Amino acid sequence: MTKTTSISASRNRVRSRNRRSARKLSRHTSTSLQLKPKPQEDLGKAQARQRTRRSASYAHAAHRYKCTQWAVIAQQTARVVLGDGKYVETRRVPVVSTLADMSETPQPSPMTTMRIWHIVHDIAAQIHHSVLSTTFYPPTQDLPKPTASNHSSTSFEFSRNSVLSIVRRLYLTSQPTNTVPYRVHDSNIGVLSPLSSRHPGAGFLRGSSTFNAVLARSTSLISSLTSTSAQPFFTLLREQARFSNPAVVALSTDAMLYSPSIVGLRRDDSDRFEVSNDDFYGELDAIPADPTTKDLETPPAINGQNQRAMGEYVAPYFMNVLSAAPAHAGSFRSASYSSSESETHRVVRQTIKSRIARALRLFAARGDSTLVLCAFGCEEGTSIDTIAQIYAELLACSSGTGDVDDGEFTDVFEKVIFAIPGRLHSTFRKTFEMRVYEDELIRSLESN
Repeated sequence: MTKTTSISASRNRVRSRNRRSARKLSRHTSTSLQLKPKPQEDLGKAQARQRTRRSASYAHAAHRYKCTQWAVIAQQTARVVLGDGKYVETRRVPVVSTLADMSETPQPSPMTTMRIWHIVHDIAAQIHHSVLSTTFYPPTQDLPKPTASNHSSTSFEFSRNSVLSIVRRLYLTSQPTNTVPYRVHDSNIGVLSPLSSRHPGAGFLRGSSTFNAVLARSTSLISSLTSTSAQPFFTLLREQARFSNPAVVALSTDAMLYSPSIVGLRRDDSDRFEVSNDDFYGELDAIPADPTTKDLETPPAINGQNQRAMGEYVAPYFMNVLSAAPAHAGSFRSASYSSSESETHRVVRQTIKSRIARALRLFAARGDSTLVLCAFGCEEGTSIDTIAQIYAELLACSSGTGDVDDGEFTDVFEKVIFAIPGRLHSTFRKTFEMRVYEDELIRSLESN
């Protein structure tokens, strides 16, 4: 009897202890999901920190989803570019129909509807031409200095749009209309692409969002980067990375890769430019949409935030891409043996300036009259002010007021567009214009 009583009492104690543990765990779980305020911090600030963390978590999840979609788009692009070179554009063309008004005095009223057509584009010949024309320029190869062109002066434009959006607008509005299908096109639009990855495409198949990866998933650039002519460029980058001096590795190389007649086949996510359909004849140029072509209408991916199609196929547009390795300013500062910070800044600035000047010489030598330039080296740690000053000194300032390269490209190109999206746009433009104003002021004082 005593043994039975002791066992029952032991069970009761265990049950009681379990109930207390359960209540404690419940209280701990409910409070652990809430953000505890720090000492001397009111509840409002704690809630604000919680909202900030939640927003950052949502933004990170959205970015990862976008990367997944970008990877799908890149894989489709690689199959087209490295395959048969054919893809299908879905174009919605407005059709105006006249309907009778049902009032006592009927009047015809126009009504616009959208008709869907599927246009098959074959860019295989263009890709073949681009691959055969890809040229590697070693760091020791000298380039001729340019001469001023016949036009009056270079026009500058500062745009918040992406590079691909600008190139597509330029090509469709300024290039002559071609009536011969599948003819090999040439372009006078040059694009400067920073390429620091030691492998072609810079991880674009994994959904990378670097500048070169964006170009690779929306154009035929990957065919040029993986060609035999491009291999010395990536071999040099890999050899450069094996140097024992990290400061030398950070400065990279002056080698360049020129990829002419690159085909753009996708619309950039921020591109809202639409072409006129006045010269479009669907019965001759396209396949009408019907239930058998329903699968062609499905976009490759959908942006979950605004429900817009990502990476839509569009009519081909063309550009010449110059790939150059930017200097890694942040890595050079941490690895530099210089005791002076100003000396480190001077070395980085001079390296970037000479590399941009070398790229501009190559553009001029290849006959590119319109340039679309990015913030070259900004992703690698160079300040946007430094890049804007360098562009101004090379393209808009007079010669003889500073470095030997200053003013070398004044009035050489017909048009230069700076693609600086986001918050850096206003800073870049103000710094560029201020540097040009300083140069004009110095020349005015010297002339008096």
